[in-house]
Amino acid sequence: MTDTSLRTQNRMPDAASLSETAPRAARQEKKSDVTKTYAEILAGKLASIKDDLERMEKEREDIEDIDTLRRDAEERGTLRPAAETPETIRRVMGDGTILVMTTENGKIVDQYRKKPRLVPVSNAAAPPNAPTSEKVKMEPAQNLLDFLNFA
Repeated sequence: MTDTSLRTQNRMPDAASLSETAPRAARQEKKSDVTKTYAEILAGKLASIKDDLERMEKEREDIEDIDTLRRDAEERGTLRPAAETPETIRRVMGDGTILVMTTENGKIVDQYRKKPRLVPVSNAAAPPNAPTSEKVKMEPAQNLLDFLNFA
């Protein structure tokens, strides 16, 4: 081969060199697409974070304004204490007694117990030769009205 044929051979791309550049170009395009997508996602996240920070700052200012108004009202003596409605708690004890507690501001104001009505029931645990008083025992009888009407 002559020098000119070698020069032209080096300058002319062959099929192997074309096949190497095509995937490289495709990879570059994919990289640029991924970079664009990532940049868009990142910009959206930054915008939402800025919006959240602005909203939180506004809420903080509102809370500070409310605290300032409350402190001013306390200083003037015009702040009324929060009126809490009384809460009634009912519990059924093991012996059938109903415990009724009324609380205000977390403190017990009123408390009373309502004893159950006792009814005679045959005592299966009593021995057969026991006196008649031991063959009958008294058990609490629950009434639905007791649960509804505690007064």
